Amino acid sequence: MSTKAKESKMEAVRVVMTPLGSAASNVFNMLNMSFFLVFSTEALGLNIAVMGIVMTVMRIFDGITDPVIGSIIDRTETRFGKFRPFLVIGSFIMLAASFMIYLFSFDIPQTYRMVWVVLWYAVWVIGYTFMTTVNKCVLSIVTKNPKYRPLSGVAGGCYSTILGFIMTTAIIPILQKNGGLGSQKGWMLIIVSAFILHAILLIGCLFAISASDKPEFYRQDPDKKEEKISIRDSINVLRLNQPLRMLILAASTDKIAATIQTAVMTYFYIYAVQNLDLQPIVGGISTPMSLVGAFVAGSVAVKFGCKKASLIGAVANLTLEAILIIFRPFGEKTIFVFIILMAANMLFRRFSAQNVDPMIAEIIDYHKLKTGKFMPGFIGATFSLVDKVISAFGSSIVGIIMGLAGYSAGAEPTMALYIATIGMYLGAPLLGDLASVIALKRYHITAEEYKQMYGDKAILSKKEA
Repeated sequence: MSTKAKESKMEAVRVVMTPLGSAASNVFNMLNMSFFLVFSTEALGLNIAVMGIVMTVMRIFDGITDPVIGSIIDRTETRFGKFRPFLVIGSFIMLAASFMIYLFSFDIPQTYRMVWVVLWYAVWVIGYTFMTTVNKCVLSIVTKNPKYRPLSGVAGGCYSTILGFIMTTAIIPILQKNGGLGSQKGWMLIIVSAFILHAILLIGCLFAISASDKPEFYRQDPDKKEEKISIRDSINVLRLNQPLRMLILAASTDKIAATIQTAVMTYFYIYAVQNLDLQPIVGGISTPMSLVGAFVAGSVAVKFGCKKASLIGAVANLTLEAILIIFRPFGEKTIFVFIILMAANMLFRRFSAQNVDPMIAEIIDYHKLKTGKFMPGFIGATFSLVDKVISAFGSSIVGIIMGLAGYSAGAEPTMALYIATIGMYLGAPLLGDLASVIALKRYHITAEEYKQMYGDKAILSKKEA
């Protein structure tokens, strides 16, 4: 094998390993998203309504901290690189805060537990932001090859699916075998296991980016320090970067739709489908369909580009959701049709979900081409800010609409609840996909600009080429 072929192979390996950083941070993020309320109420005896509000506020706080930390990353260079120090710092902060919440909260008097948990949750958010800000933008230095970048999405989709499966199938059995949902021993085993998994994944990511986290990969002239990023440069990011604005619109509408859909899922099966037994069946096919979707979406992105792959996914899901709303195949005779349509929906959802990070890398390159400024941290953080703040209101929207529809605990099915649950579970994603189609159609980077950024490696249609 020639030296060039070996280098190309190693570059592909590093691209595939880079999303291990996102997987590492998601170990604790998934734990919090799925089980923080359970831990707070069952183990610590805190009020569920108050803790739900705390999670919403922390989600907004998470978004607000993104641009601050993104700006710090853009202004920082160390002997260990621009990105790796922030991954390590973020990891230490997350681990410390997680141990304080899930282990030491048991020893705090009940009167002070709420304050203790909220303060450490805020600290955890800062660590999580350090890691996610890097994870959103580091692909821009790992490879400049647009044919390799979608591989990151494929790998990230697989890691996320497998990690989600592990978290949802392992945590409850661990607690049940060690004293129940309020068991201190059970939560200790979970946190220690999460720490080990997090550390392994993080080490893999650090190895992947070590070869490119050097000045020659993010400076115009490696021997000369770049001009400092000013506050004005940061303010102008959205104004000067139309592709970033369109990606934010597409991804944030998808995100809030997904948040609404997840929150209303059980109610949809109770009041619209009126068959709660179907929920685990449809949920059971999500893992294999997501894995298949990851590879199919990656293949399409490699051949046609991430924008076109995302557009195909949005159009396909828009069509599927329209069919489900119009025909509503929820009856016993059409259940198989319903399952097939939902499976296809899960497959095409990967087309947009896993191409976001490769498109952010593309946008970072575009911004550098247009302005001469390399601002990966702030661009990735700007995207995350809008994405997190908008999606934070998903659960609140579900609560308000269900209340207006007359829902109360144990409520019997009504036409209002039927319409409300269909509108949120299928209508919200339909509107999100419609917004994505409009935004992606306006995501303009010209063929000439692609050639300037990537040369012969640019993915262009025959007409453009």
